[in-house]
Amino acid sequence: MKKYLIIFLLCSATTLLFTAHFVFAVGTVIDEHSAALRLSEQLEENLETSPLNLKVRRLTLEGSQVSSEFASNLLMLISHELKSNKDDFPSVGELTRGLTRGGLTILPNPDDDPQAQDAFLEGTYRKVGEQVVVQLRLVAEDGTSVSRGEVSIPVSGVKHELLPPNLLLVQKVEKTAAQSEVPAPKDFAIELGLNKADGAVFREGEELKIYFRSEEDCYLLLWYQDVVGNHYILYPETETQRKTKLKAGINHKLPKNFNLEVSCDPACGAEIVWAFASTKPIQMSGSVDDLHGSGLRGYPASVSLENILGQQRAIKRRTKKAEAMVYLTTVKK
Repeated sequence: MKKYLIIFLLCSATTLLFTAHFVFAVGTVIDEHSAALRLSEQLEENLETSPLNLKVRRLTLEGSQVSSEFASNLLMLISHELKSNKDDFPSVGELTRGLTRGGLTILPNPDDDPQAQDAFLEGTYRKVGEQVVVQLRLVAEDGTSVSRGEVSIPVSGVKHELLPPNLLLVQKVEKTAAQSEVPAPKDFAIELGLNKADGAVFREGEELKIYFRSEEDCYLLLWYQDVVGNHYILYPETETQRKTKLKAGINHKLPKNFNLEVSCDPACGAEIVWAFASTKPIQMSGSVDDLHGSGLRGYPASVSLENILGQQRAIKRRTKKAEAMVYLTTVKK
């Protein structure tokens, strides 16, 4: 009896060890390259429908709207792997947006299959102890999930920065924005968007396009917060623009008079585009001309965000107003 019991316990222990090892082997990989390979395999194995024109949307730090060089590199590797599966993914490319007669829309990849549906790759990652857990999903146009993947990577196997260098600044900005005088609910709808998905990565040298639309004629203050907290005013560019309302129902590409190119001077990291719209001309007290030799008017980092926000949110209550913000993360080439 004891002999049988010992054999049973040994077999059970062996089964548990094998099962634990199998789960570990499936869920954990050694580095970013093997993570991309395994995630690609999972996305293909779990696919519920095909063929799909795949648009790579974003991979962001869990609980935030910021990304990183790690995320950018991993998505690039996954895209490369999925491109080899032409049956399920006849087209794989980064999500881009632009203006059409219907407004801001997702642009097709050059090699889109007209017979295939569109699907979007997005996900989050988080650090758990000495592991980085990545969760990805493919979503259809209606938002339903059509595939999933998840892996764990040892921190020692990650060769790219997991966090934007200025994450603490972004968190401080978000806290300040929440604690400042709370703005009234939007009095009218506005839309603020970029030529990539909100929260996406832009590489140094890429063009950044900003789109704005309002349901009412309005005055607009549009500024760009860089990695160290400077706020460059992108619109209005002139006093005439400051005193002229933007027409409602029109998709405006801003700024109007020049193109924006992503720069890593002084550094790259998480950055923010802010929009303040109102039916009364905006004020720019405290801003300076030619901020840091940029040719743009703006607020240096020494001007507190509380003062800037207070100036825009303190517009008289009878004046209609609205605000919006979008994130992007810039990385080196």
